[in-house]
Amino acid sequence: MGRGLAETPQLLIVGGPNGAGKTTVALQYASSEAIAYIGADAIAALIAPDDPTSARVDAARQFIRSVDDIIADKGSCVVESTLSGRSFRTRILEARNLGYEITIVFVFVDSVDVCIARVAERVRKGGHDVPESDIRRRYVRSIKNFWLRYRELADNWVVLYNGGSRIQDVSTGSRRELTVRDATLHKAFLKLVESLND
Repeated sequence: MGRGLAETPQLLIVGGPNGAGKTTVALQYASSEAIAYIGADAIAALIAPDDPTSARVDAARQFIRSVDDIIADKGSCVVESTLSGRSFRTRILEARNLGYEITIVFVFVDSVDVCIARVAERVRKGGHDVPESDIRRRYVRSIKNFWLRYRELADNWVVLYNGGSRIQDVSTGSRRELTVRDATLHKAFLKLVESLND
């Protein structure tokens, strides 16, 4: 992740729609970099282990507080977010002003139906639920916001495809360059962004 954890505090944001596989990716990054992980779903599970969905509002507030606290302390962290809203831009800009290196890893799948099916499967296995209407709304906003609003704030960004049997690198970039790892998937992602702008 760039210049190294010893020199520069890191804010690594793992974004993507509900059901895209953000948590798996975020936890892998947190483990490999040996830094804190902050996710609203994980907080909700701590607040109300038997019914995390009931704690969504409290968890969202605590999530923001936790991110604000770690940024104020200039600590490095991995944060999980759908990026479906625009308010997280404020945290990113604040972190940049404090000298953070910002990396956004965005995880996508082919369609909102894939997300809905995965969330349903997660619930069957005892995981947390997300209303279908929220999944549909966030799917569109998440992809559009990343590409059109959040990507430009990052020092580095990565797009991953998680619609197959394994996660695949699609493209990486910075403010100065773009590297396409898989031309077919990159083209499919851009087509998806374009279709959601209609």
